[in-house]
Amino acid sequence: MAGFIPYFLIGFVSLIMQVTAVRELLTQFSGNELVIGITLSLWLMLVGAGSFIGGLRTPEKGGGPHAPLAVSFLVIAFLSVPTIVFIMSIRSILSLAPGETISFQATFLFTLISLLPLCLTLGLQFPLAVSLMGKQKGRENPAGSVYAIEAAGAFAAGLAFTFLISGRMDSLTLGLFAGIAAALASSYLLGRKSAVALVLIPIAFYAAQARFYIGDYQKVVKKAQSRYGEIWVTRLNGQSNIYSSGRLLFSYPDPQTEELGAHLVMPLHPEAEDALIVGGSAGMLREFLKYPVKRVDFIEIDPELIKVSLGLLNRQDRQAVTDKRIRIIPEDARRFISSLGAPSYDLIVLNTGEPSNANINRLYTVDFFNEAAAALKHGGMITLSLPVSHGYVGRRMKMSNGAVYNSMKAVFKHVEATTEEYGRLFASMSPVETAPDALMKRFDGMSISAEYFHGHIFEDAFSPLRAGQYKARLGSSGEINTDMRPSAYLYNLMLWAEAHGGRFLEPALSLSRKGIMLIFAGGLALAGLAVFRRKKRTLYYSAFGTGYAAMAASMAIILSFQAKEGYVYEAIGLITASFMAGIALGAPLPSRLKMKNPLAGLIFFEVISALFCFSLPFLFASETLYYILSAGAGALTGCVFGTLTLSMEIEPREAGGRLYAVDLIGSFSGSLLAAIIFIPLIGIRGAVMTAALVKTVSAVLAAFIYEKD
Repeated sequence: MAGFIPYFLIGFVSLIMQVTAVRELLTQFSGNELVIGITLSLWLMLVGAGSFIGGLRTPEKGGGPHAPLAVSFLVIAFLSVPTIVFIMSIRSILSLAPGETISFQATFLFTLISLLPLCLTLGLQFPLAVSLMGKQKGRENPAGSVYAIEAAGAFAAGLAFTFLISGRMDSLTLGLFAGIAAALASSYLLGRKSAVALVLIPIAFYAAQARFYIGDYQKVVKKAQSRYGEIWVTRLNGQSNIYSSGRLLFSYPDPQTEELGAHLVMPLHPEAEDALIVGGSAGMLREFLKYPVKRVDFIEIDPELIKVSLGLLNRQDRQAVTDKRIRIIPEDARRFISSLGAPSYDLIVLNTGEPSNANINRLYTVDFFNEAAAALKHGGMITLSLPVSHGYVGRRMKMSNGAVYNSMKAVFKHVEATTEEYGRLFASMSPVETAPDALMKRFDGMSISAEYFHGHIFEDAFSPLRAGQYKARLGSSGEINTDMRPSAYLYNLMLWAEAHGGRFLEPALSLSRKGIMLIFAGGLALAGLAVFRRKKRTLYYSAFGTGYAAMAASMAIILSFQAKEGYVYEAIGLITASFMAGIALGAPLPSRLKMKNPLAGLIFFEVISALFCFSLPFLFASETLYYILSAGAGALTGCVFGTLTLSMEIEPREAGGRLYAVDLIGSFSGSLLAAIIFIPLIGIRGAVMTAALVKTVSAVLAAFIYEKD
């Protein structure tokens, strides 16, 4: 059992470094799924390139069979902390302040530079491990065995990160942790007690460079680790700005915004007694307490963010949040609202910002608005803000905002809007009063004290002509935003890409549903013709398709779970861990079955994989099923990979290295296409169907080479 430790640590160290790098790059680039897609895609591509290089035939050199793998672990021990330090220094290198945008080109370039040495080394490890295991007696399928043990290591890392590490260690400490694990693996392989001193390498880098990346220009006055992302607090001219994963959430104190957020809303529903405020600054609560409310619940998923936010409050706002009418709830808003089971609130206020990523988009879909409607009492109202423009409004902003407006219209009988400059929507099953004169009279009659807000703002915000024009523009988009097809998120991705210089993505993101499917089908047909009746090419196609389908299915499972069950961090981590556990169980299975012809097994597993992908969208029924489905996807991935390694008629190290590389390139394609293009354009079901088509073609191609043999 001890002999499996190095193979186990390959997966363990790789996943720890991957999660740490992705989180830190997301923070540096203030990004969304597009940044995650770029990072994961480059990670998989570079690891695949390293695996391919490692699979090339090379002459044996001195140092013993363990030496090459030991050296690779030693290189990782050298690179772990410096890689994280470099990533954390990117904004300093570019002289950018928190919140300042980085161009798409710089995002891609610096991601590539930061990941290149580490990922190439991690990729080299798989074929080196296969070569080492192949020298052991009785090992018929070393590539499949290493694939399984590596997945078990990744499974353990996923559990450790989710339940033990996340929110407790910063990125540098995680880099140190991974470096020490790599150094210990190297010393174990070298078989010398003195080699344990190698752990001093990452420790030395940590001690020397731990604070190198922080520049004075940033004015970062506080940092906090959270499982949902690193929290930064900057201060400028007496105002604090709160960031999570590089994204500006709100500023404090900001009395103008806080007063506008409360006083523009409450006169529209003066009888509101029970209110739910979702996200934003806790400083706004003081303004809601100026009205005759009985209860104001403030909900925010991140307990650490709540702690940081409350710690910034002045004396007056601290007194407000201790009012007996205020309740702070550290929970996922959608999960909380959907679990209420009965009408509970007169007013729901969303302060979550635009649907710029898949997680926030869950609060702007038809599915969520149905849940919110069920949580509202008779005459209750929900309100939210959209991105505003004080000049020309481009097509993408119009389509994104219009998708949210039309989704509200699909659920609520009455949806009203301010003028475009204010960008606020109000929805209810009962009529909503928006006449400026009536609202001014209500507000003045309440005798509300406000420093910046006054009744004449209603004349500007609810000008009948301009508000009507705004509603007409929003309604003309024709888009609907749903959990299974997040169109608002799609157009926000397009806006992000345009603002960051990624205009070359526009053709892909602007395709129609029919257009994207025709292009995809055409690509599949060309790929099929290129490999038809050619055994080695068919096997490589199968490896590519396996990686693609695994990533597409995983993205579909996670996003569907997030939408249906609520964003529960531990559950998302457990779903990912279930996938890795499935791989660990599935990869050794083909060797244990003692198949006379592995190609027959390949056809069988490809057919099962295709059927699994076809049926996947219809099985999203309960929380437990998501874990089972994720494990099933991993098991089928492992089974196909294990069968492929038995089918290749070349040396195990070469077969393992090349197949692993092609598998990762498939995963690269799946992560990029599914998350960024297919799910927003054709929905979760459509994205999974593309995976089913890939596996169907793979099964057909495998059947032809089986017949030929």
